[in-house]
Amino acid sequence: MKEKKKLLISFSGGRTSAYMMFMILNSEKFKEEYDFKIVFANTGKEHEGTLEFVRDCAKNFNCEIVWIEAKHLDDNGNPFTKKGWGVNFKIVDFETASRNGEPFEEMLSVLGIPCSSAPFCSDQLKRKPIEKYLKSIGWKGYWKAIGIRVDEIDRMNENRVKKKILYPLVKEFPTKKIEILNWWKNNSFDLNIPLNLGNCDICWKKSFKVLINNTKDFPERFEWWQKMINKYSHKSRNSDKKISFFRGGKSIKELFEMGELSQEQLTLFAEEYKLDGCSESCEVYK
Repeated sequence: MKEKKKLLISFSGGRTSAYMMFMILNSEKFKEEYDFKIVFANTGKEHEGTLEFVRDCAKNFNCEIVWIEAKHLDDNGNPFTKKGWGVNFKIVDFETASRNGEPFEEMLSVLGIPCSSAPFCSDQLKRKPIEKYLKSIGWKGYWKAIGIRVDEIDRMNENRVKKKILYPLVKEFPTKKIEILNWWKNNSFDLNIPLNLGNCDICWKKSFKVLINNTKDFPERFEWWQKMINKYSHKSRNSDKKISFFRGGKSIKELFEMGELSQEQLTLFAEEYKLDGCSESCEVYK
């Protein structure tokens, strides 16, 4: 019998990722060709609805989802390497998963504030811990299934074969966003979080348009991010620059001030504020 290839299903906790997972798990072709491992990396800043959705997917799809969290400090509170880039992992579950940003803050305490010029948080909080976990169970040379849809084809990595990346929703199950939304409407359960929060509630990768709306709808969500800026901006490797998570060095105070502008005023400054810039891009593998 031909030995099966190994396939990591990188589960973000979103609808598209969950739909891809469902399609793979129910595909005879995939089951014949691959052994699966589904991994969800929790940053500690996921919305509670996301955590509930991951739990519900495992239950309703009858599959095992491994929950992991990044570790940047050892048991003595020291970074794993002198430069601080070493990452380990710990296994958690729905009950024990961090809900107050603990893995994220541990990373910040070592590496400082990530931003558009130093976007290391996905790498440090997701990719590297996942790879450490897979290495710990003896996995190597595995393929990775990523939830990019056929209407996002421009986001596919041109070196995907070399990097062993699969895009099932482009090739095997070509699917558009509207089809996925309709599929979930007819399902017995769904992701229950406000649209503008998404995974990682006030992620700095969100567009200014979304962030401005969040200053009005979820002002309390910014408190944690401001606290992190106050505590860890001094650790940035670009300490001579204005420190902030957000593009252009915008402070949270400035985001709230932008929220006070009228729609007409915002339109006038649309280019400066990049209102419709990258909304959210947090893939583990690109």
